[in-house]
Amino acid sequence: MTKIKIDGFQLFCMMFIFILGSTLLLDIGKAARQDAWIVPLLATIFGCLLYLVYISLYKKYPNMPLTGYIIKIWGKYVGSAISFCYIIYFVYIASRVLRDFEELLISSSYYVTSIITLGICMTFVLIYSIHLGIEAFARVTCLCFVVILLTLFILNVLYIVGGYIKVENLQPVLANGWGNIGKELVPLGITVPFGELITFTMILPYLNKKSQAATIGLSAIIIGGVVLTINSIILLCVLGPETVLRSSFPALTAVSYINIASFIQRLDTFILILMVILGFVKITIYF
Repeated sequence: MTKIKIDGFQLFCMMFIFILGSTLLLDIGKAARQDAWIVPLLATIFGCLLYLVYISLYKKYPNMPLTGYIIKIWGKYVGSAISFCYIIYFVYIASRVLRDFEELLISSSYYVTSIITLGICMTFVLIYSIHLGIEAFARVTCLCFVVILLTLFILNVLYIVGGYIKVENLQPVLANGWGNIGKELVPLGITVPFGELITFTMILPYLNKKSQAATIGLSAIIIGGVVLTINSIILLCVLGPETVLRSSFPALTAVSYINIASFIQRLDTFILILMVILGFVKITIYF
C-alpha cells in the first residue's frame, strides 16, 4: 500500500455521510406507510452484521483492498473477473446516485436547465476531488459532517417550533402487520445504504490505526441508522404517510411547509445544499 493515511474521525465522517447519502433524499421504506421508520431501524441491525463480515476479511488482508484479496481468494482468473464486476458495480451506483441528484436539482430549482449540463458540472467537481486525493477529500468530509449536522438540527427545530409535528401520523403502528415492512426491508432497505458499505473495503487499508476499523465503522452505522430513523419519523409527522408515499423527494416537500410568522420560509435552499453535499461525498467515494 502507499503511504496515504486517514485517521479514525475522517473515516467516521466518510461513512456517516455515505450512509445518509441519497437515502435521506429518497426516504427508503416509505411504502410501509406509517411504519416506514421501522425499516431503517431494523436495517441498521443487518448493516452491523454485514460490516462485521467486511471487517473479518479486512483483518485477514489489512493492507489490500477488496479487488486485491478477491484475487488471492479466488485465484488469478476468477478473482480478476469478480474484481472487474465490482468495479463496474461501483461505477454503476455512482451513476445512479448522480442521476438522483440531477433529478432533484431539475425538479426543485433548475427547471429550464439541461440535465446534461448539470451532470457535466457535477462531474468536473468530482474529477477535481479525485485529483486532490483521498487525504484531502477525507479532510473535506469532516467539514461537510459539521454542515450536515447543523443543517439537520436547524430544520428539525423549525419543524417543532412551527408546530408541524403531528405524532398521530405515526398511528396505528403495525396496522398492516410486518408484511409491508419485510418487503421494504429485504432487499432494498438493507442494500441501500448498508449493503453499499462494501465500498469501504477499498478504503479501509488507508486507515492509520487498523485496530479502530470495527469500532469506527459500527459507530457510524448505528448513528447513521438512528439519524435515518429520526428523519423518517419527522417526515411522517410533518407530511403524513400518504404524502410521503406520493412524493418523489419527501425531504424537499416537507421543508416547503415551513412558514413561521411569514418571515422564515422558502428554505428549499437548505435541503439543496444538504443534498448536494451528501451526493458529492457518496459519488466521490464510489469513484
